[in-house]
Amino acid sequence: MSDLITVLFPILVGVCAVSAFATYGLGMYVFAKNPSSTVNRLFLAVALSATYWALGEYFLWQSADYDGYHFWLRASALWTFTIVLAVHFTLAFTGHPLTRRDKRGILLIGLYLPAVLLALIGIFTDQIFTVIFQPGMGYVYLPAPESAVSLAARAYIALAILLATYIGISSWRGAPRGRIRRQNRLVGIGIATIVGFGSLSGLILPALGIYTVNLVFIGIVLFCLLIAYAMHRYGLFTLSPETAVPEIIRTMPDGLLLTDIEGRIITTNASAAEIFGVAEADLPGQPVGRFVPEEMYASIRAAILEQGRVSDIEATPNGRKESVVSIAGTLVRNPEGDPAGFVMILRDITGRKAAETALRTANQKLSLLSRVTCHDIGNDITALAWYLNLLQEDRTHPEADTYLSHSIETVETIKKHLEFSREYQMLGVYQPVWQPLETMIAGAVTGIRHPGVEISTRVAPVEVYADPLSPRVAYNLIENALRHGGGVTRILVTAGEQSDGTLTVAFEDDGAGIPDDEKERIFRYGFGKNTGFGLAFSRDILSVTEIGIRETGTAGRGARFELLVPPRAWRPAEEADT
Repeated sequence: MSDLITVLFPILVGVCAVSAFATYGLGMYVFAKNPSSTVNRLFLAVALSATYWALGEYFLWQSADYDGYHFWLRASALWTFTIVLAVHFTLAFTGHPLTRRDKRGILLIGLYLPAVLLALIGIFTDQIFTVIFQPGMGYVYLPAPESAVSLAARAYIALAILLATYIGISSWRGAPRGRIRRQNRLVGIGIATIVGFGSLSGLILPALGIYTVNLVFIGIVLFCLLIAYAMHRYGLFTLSPETAVPEIIRTMPDGLLLTDIEGRIITTNASAAEIFGVAEADLPGQPVGRFVPEEMYASIRAAILEQGRVSDIEATPNGRKESVVSIAGTLVRNPEGDPAGFVMILRDITGRKAAETALRTANQKLSLLSRVTCHDIGNDITALAWYLNLLQEDRTHPEADTYLSHSIETVETIKKHLEFSREYQMLGVYQPVWQPLETMIAGAVTGIRHPGVEISTRVAPVEVYADPLSPRVAYNLIENALRHGGGVTRILVTAGEQSDGTLTVAFEDDGAGIPDDEKERIFRYGFGKNTGFGLAFSRDILSVTEIGIRETGTAGRGARFELLVPPRAWRPAEEADT
């Protein structure tokens, strides 16, 4: 046996170089197929570490003296990473639960930390391998005798190899029939091949007193060939529904929850974490009832178990009172057909619900406005008819000019009623939009003639989420101050954030102000000296996105109208750019 090994020795050394090139080439090829795939990236890491190990082994056996051999033995001490990366690759390929985000700590401590420690010990000490001179073979390395570290290293590597083998074979036997089962079988055979040759070189031959080139690289070459065949024959690692699923889940705009049958979250995505307002890493392992009202989740779960699926169920996430989500769910069954868990899709419909509420409110107010307008126009027409009748009876009457003047005023009032009705019909028709506050106010100022009145603004660069008609509010407030303020010489517009996050936009003048008993009535339809619609209309425009309005000035010192913009309806302009 030893004579045969001696004859094959040059070939075995050459296998190390061949293995290095083969693993590097295949690793790059697989990675290029789908760089975003975790499985492909792990396979590249395995291939590169195997390339490093094989080259180290090749140069080691090319050394003719002790110092050179010893140097390359220590330089190859990172071989432990090939083992742990292969185990990690197997776990990821088979979809083992240990590859979940919340289990990364177990992988780091259980797999990678021991590999780092063993590599450092191998680089700086001779506690794992020692170099001896073997007659007829030259210098060889073997496990350090009577070393507890060497024994622990061998036990650790053996456990890691057994784990990879068990996972590979289990995934093969447990996979459904078809392409996936054949892929898993080839990967399982490849892992078993590496284990077989590694055991031969690391355990069987040394027990017979035979020390030679590590035969594990023969197993690595065969594994590479099997993977290459699997890629060619079954499309392994190429972009397919199986390999694309993780990327789809990660990037989909809707939230996704995969739970077990008890309702505990197994996996999720960033969109779900954003909907719930928590970190993505905090979701796995938590019950769904922690984030969705328990009674709501219980009814969803019961409906899915009974019907197999549900859709368009609206709920408010716990702790997110201003948010509304639409939930769809379906039952997931295991290969035996028994219920195994649920897939739930969550879509944030807060904006849609706000638009629906605004439209419903607008329709209700349009109906009210229609009745009020018809009533007021009816009264105006009655008055107009009376004045015209008086003129028809006696056109030379001393009050004829007065009757004519009143008639014209009445026609103008009717015209304003009709113009206001046409403008009001647009309320809530379009979706609310983000609008620069400075632009809204500047447009109102330039659209109104204000000779002798100074209008100044001190507004931070912010955007307000409001109905497209909202610039009309700024116009109405400035126009109202000019028309009814009583000796106004100055109007100041400011905006500032309050302690609760509310943005207060104030329109302040130095006129006569508004009596305390009228501060609420001025927002009612029909109240006032003109049409009585301006302030009431402004309030309705703002209410589309729940912006409030109030008058807080002091009678005799000037009026002050405040727009109260809730935190979710305004943002700094730099956030909008982002």
